[in-house]
Amino acid sequence: MVGWSEADGELSEVVWGKLSEPAKELFTVLMNEPGVRFSGDELSSRLGLPNGKHGVAGVLGWPMRHCRSVGRAWPWAWEYPEGKSAQYWMTEEVADLFRHARDAQGQLDVIKNNPWSE
Repeated sequence: MVGWSEADGELSEVVWGKLSEPAKELFTVLMNEPGVRFSGDELSSRLGLPNGKHGVAGVLGWPMRHCRSVGRAWPWAWEYPEGKSAQYWMTEEVADLFRHARDAQGQLDVIKNNPWSE
């Protein structure tokens, strides 16, 4: 799959428009702090997702499919540091793309019941 670039503004809008509310909230956390690595448990706790890190993996399933449908890789990066659970983050370039997509659709940068969104 092709990675995301700054030329993919329209594609990011298509993908953003298909995201569920939990996926939009998860993307917003990653977009608000590009480059910061979050464990699945941290993301789950921030967003109030059930099932901890497994809930995060579940939320990311459909966004992965939406990205593939437009010929792009998933927009988050992830890795398994030695001896640890998966960590997720977004690069600054990809975070910018999806912030513009969110803003183009008139959506606010608010995560329900989340004191860290701002």
